Amino acid sequence: MAPINAARSEKEKKLKSLLSFSRSIAEKLTANPRDTNLSTELYSHIKTLPLASSNINAARQEELDHLGTELWNLSTRLRRDDTNNNKEYLCLLRVFAFLLLDSGQQTSHISTQNCVRLLKVALKAAKFCLDQKQAELCLKALERAAYFEDQLSNPGNQINIEDRSVHTRLKAEYFILRTALAWRQSRLDIAEHMFSKSMVFGNQLDPATMENLSDLLYEIGKDLLNQKQYELAVKWLERSHDVLREQELEKLSADAGELKLSIVQRSIVQSLLGLKSPEAQQKAWELISLLETDYSDKMVVSLLKLELLSSAKSLDGDQYYNVLLRMIRSVVLTDTNFKTIMHHIHILKDNSNTIACKILDDLITLRLFSAEKHDWIEKATITRIWLTTKSPDQEDVLGSLRELFDIVSRNTKNPFGAPATHAAQTLLWKRVESAYNQSQYHTAEEWCRLSIHPLLEKSGELNKAKIDRKMILCALTRQDYAAARGVFFQMSEAGKAAGMTRYLMYKVSLRSADLDLATECLDVICQHSVKDATLLYACVLEAQQAGNKRQAVIVLQKIIEKYGYSAPASVHLSVLLRCTARLLLSELTVEGTINQGIAEELGKLFEGAVAQAKAARRPQNAQVQHSFTTAELEWFSKNSYNISLKHCAELNPKSLTRLLSACIQLIELLDKEGQLERNDTLLRRIFCNFLSACAFITLARAEDNIQASLQNYLAVRKHAENFRNLASQQLQEKTFGDSARDDLIAKHFQIITFELEATLKLQDWDAMDGLFQECWKYENPHHYERLADLVLVIHTCILEAELDRSYQTKILAVLQKIINLSWRHGGRDITKLARWIRCLFQISLSFDEDIGLKCLDQATNIAQKRQNVSFKPFVSHRLHVATSLLCQLAVYVHISRNRFEPNHYPAAELEWLATTSFNRAVDFYCASDDASCKLWAEKALGLAAVAEDKGSLRDLLLEKYSGLAWDKAGE
Repeated sequence: MAPINAARSEKEKKLKSLLSFSRSIAEKLTANPRDTNLSTELYSHIKTLPLASSNINAARQEELDHLGTELWNLSTRLRRDDTNNNKEYLCLLRVFAFLLLDSGQQTSHISTQNCVRLLKVALKAAKFCLDQKQAELCLKALERAAYFEDQLSNPGNQINIEDRSVHTRLKAEYFILRTALAWRQSRLDIAEHMFSKSMVFGNQLDPATMENLSDLLYEIGKDLLNQKQYELAVKWLERSHDVLREQELEKLSADAGELKLSIVQRSIVQSLLGLKSPEAQQKAWELISLLETDYSDKMVVSLLKLELLSSAKSLDGDQYYNVLLRMIRSVVLTDTNFKTIMHHIHILKDNSNTIACKILDDLITLRLFSAEKHDWIEKATITRIWLTTKSPDQEDVLGSLRELFDIVSRNTKNPFGAPATHAAQTLLWKRVESAYNQSQYHTAEEWCRLSIHPLLEKSGELNKAKIDRKMILCALTRQDYAAARGVFFQMSEAGKAAGMTRYLMYKVSLRSADLDLATECLDVICQHSVKDATLLYACVLEAQQAGNKRQAVIVLQKIIEKYGYSAPASVHLSVLLRCTARLLLSELTVEGTINQGIAEELGKLFEGAVAQAKAARRPQNAQVQHSFTTAELEWFSKNSYNISLKHCAELNPKSLTRLLSACIQLIELLDKEGQLERNDTLLRRIFCNFLSACAFITLARAEDNIQASLQNYLAVRKHAENFRNLASQQLQEKTFGDSARDDLIAKHFQIITFELEATLKLQDWDAMDGLFQECWKYENPHHYERLADLVLVIHTCILEAELDRSYQTKILAVLQKIINLSWRHGGRDITKLARWIRCLFQISLSFDEDIGLKCLDQATNIAQKRQNVSFKPFVSHRLHVATSLLCQLAVYVHISRNRFEPNHYPAAELEWLATTSFNRAVDFYCASDDASCKLWAEKALGLAAVAEDKGSLRDLLLEKYSGLAWDKAGE
């Protein structure tokens, strides 16, 4: 009986837990609608549901049913709430609620009414999960739905005719959902099987269910079409079409007719086209003919015909035009439909530009004017201009466009907007330039006049002036000076005042002998020549070419007056660069934030200064060396250094390295000229290399590309080596004071760590020996902690690289030296020292036991000196009890005296070393190596004796040690 009672108790416990969790769901969702723990718990419970049939469950049947109903209603409310976007929660909640209802019905017999009810709920839950692509949950619900469907199919059930229709519909829905699930799982074989089962009830299903089935089949076919499985797509899409066609349309939803069109347009025809066979093409045309019979004015029918026409090997332009014209006449114009029409016009223009222009004219005149959509008219007209101007073979191009512009201008209230005007004039300007370059000046003028048609009056002053100047130039070339003056006088004041306009009119005035106009033009040109005398010099050339010496003298006099009776000074490059640098520096920081774009420009500028300075020092450029004197080099060097130093923390490392590189190169130029005697210049060179190494190490660490990162590490090594060489030389010569010396020593150690990191990344293992020697060049225990951590990382990398043991020996020697030097210099931080000893000891256990024993001796020695405890080695494993007690008492007395002395050897470290050593002794004991066992045990007992734990560890180890049984011969 006991096992039965235990099982019953366990079931009751699980049921109570389930009920308790179910009651808490609503509260948890209210407190945190996105609680991930709740999602996990729901999923966990769903795995165990429904509960097996038992008397315990039957007793709680009503409560399970009640909770399941409440949670189902809660999921329904949450689903209607637009703010709840977590569909996964709703799927879990719905399936859980259904399974609670299912568990509440776990009795020996389920009534037909409950069976129908649960089947409906299961199908709803499964459909919702399927819509949210939760296939696993959907399958869970459908598994139970299969059970209820099987119950309904039991021949023993007595069901009336009305209920049988409901049962039939539910069974069909079940198979439809199974079909959809199989499709989602990419199991078309199962989907085929389930579809065939659903069609068994085809004649018995209501129109709404059949419409849903059609939708599903359509989605399957569309998915296959997207996967370019055209044969399967045609198969499933035709099934969808057949299911829908067999229904009475008036009994279907309002979208059913459109759905049939959609199936034919976007799917069946496209699938047939994808097959690329004559039979498929013929079948597609037959489908289009059927659609045209029922929906002759529908745009989709016309689109399908256009698609079929365009898929042919050669496009029939006239037939394509007729279909487009019919669509233009009948379609309701919307943005989408307009874009569609324009798209097909673009297709037509590849076949016949003339026909495309004709259909555009029809579109504009037949529909767009009446639609009063100005932007559509603009787009269509711009397209018409583009098609016309790109076809030089078209007859009377100018005439047809001028006629179109007049028609559009008469039928629209406003001229084209600025963007459309700019687009139109850009296209027309190409024809202007083409005609002008072919010396067709009269034609070019006509194109210019078309470009300033009233329809394009919003072209802006600059564009109008540009077109007018081209007309003046054409008239000037044709020697029609009256026409040129006519164009000039009808220009706006801004256009007349432009320097280039006045230059052209100066040419006209010279050739027409209008001296007053020439003088007026020269005055205006002078006003525009504040920084540039190019137009004035051009006027001099024009006067000379015209043979008018008087005018040439007048122009030269104006130039002399303009520049103060001296020739314009030549540009001094270094001054220009310095001015530019100052302007950039003024914009480098905005509200305390670095402008990285300005920083990049500064880098380019200083790089340019370096390039020009080097070029000026070449033998062939000796005459321009004065542009970059020593003072100029010093200025650029100082400023690039100051910018780098001031903003090194904010600048992008790449920009920083460019500035520093420029500074270093400028200092090298100074060095060649013997200008490095000053200490500040020396320090500048040293610190530039230091900052460059820091910047490149930052870039190397942040770079994802391995090759780029390694290149940065190479740069780190280069600058680090330069820094060490320069710094060492200055430290040996004792050039600097104590503070600068201390700073250089600190940076020297930091740069070595960077170089070690770069060497590690580059896997140049042999170079590490020299770098480690550099570490001891200037002893400073404050820096050994960072070095020790780096050494441990290098040791790990050496192990991973499976290098020769000699490399590992060198690394352990370095770590041992760090420990020795730290202790020799006072060892103020015993915690770090103890950690290094532990690491060295732990590494040596698998490498060299002698090193491990030395570590134990060193730890014991340090602990003794820090805690003033002395002890004698344990020479025998059997000590007299009195002796043990006396030793323990001595330790207790010492600890009580020194309990509050600072910086003692950490007790945890001593305990770890002692216990690890003693365990190793036990290992030797098990291996019958008594000598090694005694050696390691005595080391462990020695460490335990100096531990500040009142002798507890020592007593424990001594007790364990005394319990070992030795071979008498060995003893």
